[in-house]
Amino acid sequence: MDRYKPKYHFTPPCNWMNDPNGPFQRNGEYHLFYQHNPDAPEWGQIHWGHAKSLDLVNWEHLPIALAPSRDLGEQHCYSGCAVVDGQDVRLFYTSIGEGERNATIGAQQWTVKRDSEDLLSWHKPEFNPVLTGELHGDLQVTEWRDPYVWKEQDGWKMLTGGIHEDKGVALIYRSDNLEEWSFERIYYKGEEGIFECPHIFRFGDKAVLFYSPSAPVQYVTGPWSAEGLKEVEGRGTVDTGGWDGYYASTGFVDEAGRCILLGWMPECRGEDFPVQLDWNGALALPRVVELKPSGRIAMTPVPELASLRGESVTFADVLISEEQSLDTGISSTTFEAAIEIKKPAANAAQVLTISVLASPDGREHTDVRIDFAAGTITLDRSNSSLFSGVRKADMVSELILQEGEESVQLRLFVDQSVVELFAGDEICMTARVYPSLEDSNRILLQSSGEVQISSLEIWEMRAANIS
Repeated sequence: MDRYKPKYHFTPPCNWMNDPNGPFQRNGEYHLFYQHNPDAPEWGQIHWGHAKSLDLVNWEHLPIALAPSRDLGEQHCYSGCAVVDGQDVRLFYTSIGEGERNATIGAQQWTVKRDSEDLLSWHKPEFNPVLTGELHGDLQVTEWRDPYVWKEQDGWKMLTGGIHEDKGVALIYRSDNLEEWSFERIYYKGEEGIFECPHIFRFGDKAVLFYSPSAPVQYVTGPWSAEGLKEVEGRGTVDTGGWDGYYASTGFVDEAGRCILLGWMPECRGEDFPVQLDWNGALALPRVVELKPSGRIAMTPVPELASLRGESVTFADVLISEEQSLDTGISSTTFEAAIEIKKPAANAAQVLTISVLASPDGREHTDVRIDFAAGTITLDRSNSSLFSGVRKADMVSELILQEGEESVQLRLFVDQSVVELFAGDEICMTARVYPSLEDSNRILLQSSGEVQISSLEIWEMRAANIS
């Protein structure tokens, strides 16, 4: 058993996984697809894996849903989405071939229809492709990929990502029947060099556009219009993890009306890592997304995760200082912690450090560090592992405190090689860490000055049923 394989985060049954694709809920059942190489724990010959769940926590792996059609010239089935239209379910994806059908200049958008009520068999209609680059006319778009489809009052809409004039763009299309599409315009153009996996959430007359620019996932918000996102009211980073922890997000609206966000967590082991992988990649915890009046988004883990909580330990009104640290006495590599920290007086120079996966000899530890004077929160991996070659870069974010707030609220999820931090409801940090020592499992708190911990509760997390 690989000690670094997460126990309650979604992982493939074996071999490679990257982007989540086409999640939806139908008749109370959640379905998830994902980029998958069924033959090796490395990127290549991309298929779509498939799983289902009743609660977004426990998952049943299903047969592969989508494979490249070699007889049609396909080499890969890149990312895309699912569309539920009454009792009908369709998949849309980017079809990649060889030669002129390469990913840079020759991508096509294809659709897939279900063959069975249980969604275990699918077929590609003969009218594929449903979109080709010729739709763009004189507009030159490269790295064109990752369709995302939803319904508006005037018909079906599709977003794709790509590059135009060396900048990342999200492009928008329209259809009456999900089969015949027309190009409308560039919906949004950024300053980054590429847009991957664009997707959108609608909140009344507002829209939130997410995109992955080969860097931390970004979002922009503003009034919805098919004419494009002209007025940006808010923007931000979804997760500072980037390629190191969180990428290629996608989202869907479930039957309860919740906007659910999913993202991929890459492996970050060095080439000389001593453990041979038979799996690669995992998904971050599903998040519920809401839009705030400020134009920023709020993100919280789905409440269904509480079903995995086991025994807990609680601390209340603990003063941490340079002379007085807190050793929780807990040894765990799979837990959730909820921490409320009283905000120190203005201009206080305290730096609170929460260490997890810490070894008794102090050689290994992963630190969440809050610098109240600087107004920053850092996920520090510089001492996470004695192995060489693993990624150890810090993740830093502004510490966002709403006016009048007197405390900082943290949710911290640790799962073998995953550290997922929620600070308030706007900051998320996801990292992969690989302690080398068998006893790197302690939870400690220390501070450079007096900091009041109003409450700290730590739950041991049971393994999810992912089979």
